[in-house]
Amino acid sequence: MDRIIEPTELQRDFSRLIPCLMLASSSPNRRELLEKGGSVVKIFSPNIDERRENMRPEEALLSIAGEKLRSYLKSPFFDKELIAISSDTQVLFNSTLLGKPKDREDGKRMLKMLSGEKQEVLTATGVYTKERGSIVFLDRATVIFKALSEEEIESYLDKDEWKGAAGGYRLQRTGYTLIESIIGDWTTVVGLPLNALYSYLVKGIAPHNAQILI
Repeated sequence: MDRIIEPTELQRDFSRLIPCLMLASSSPNRRELLEKGGSVVKIFSPNIDERRENMRPEEALLSIAGEKLRSYLKSPFFDKELIAISSDTQVLFNSTLLGKPKDREDGKRMLKMLSGEKQEVLTATGVYTKERGSIVFLDRATVIFKALSEEEIESYLDKDEWKGAAGGYRLQRTGYTLIESIIGDWTTVVGLPLNALYSYLVKGIAPHNAQILI
């Protein structure tokens, strides 16, 4: 796929209408996605246990994103006037969730597994607004990888972009060179579904699978 030139029109529109927000996530990719459009992003880093046993992948992601948002809402840093967003992203391949690689070898294992294959990227997002309270929803996109040679995989790993990235790659950096195509919202692959967030925060259209967060 072609390199994504940021900021896109969506990023600029989102940031113009949501100029300042709290991001309950320590992900540099999500922060960068918002800041490149022009938003002022305040950061809250949730300290939660992300282990989820005996839960379907979708349920696990929604649970983690919801807990991240609750962690901020219960913290002394909570500002009721400020929109707050949390998120969690993982790659679903052959019914198995691929999180962040433990080390380079684990990143290599993931990239070899995804080479020439189709994967689904799931991003769960929690949103708080003073007017509407809190919801959590799930967005998904399909990513089709190119067939990668051993040399291409090693060259990509040398860039260290696998660190802290679900599935072992970062779309915003040079990860796009590994990808044949994306079906869905590319920002969902990055880790923050801007189209769905824009529809909800600006147009008032809630995602069809949105759940009220209690």
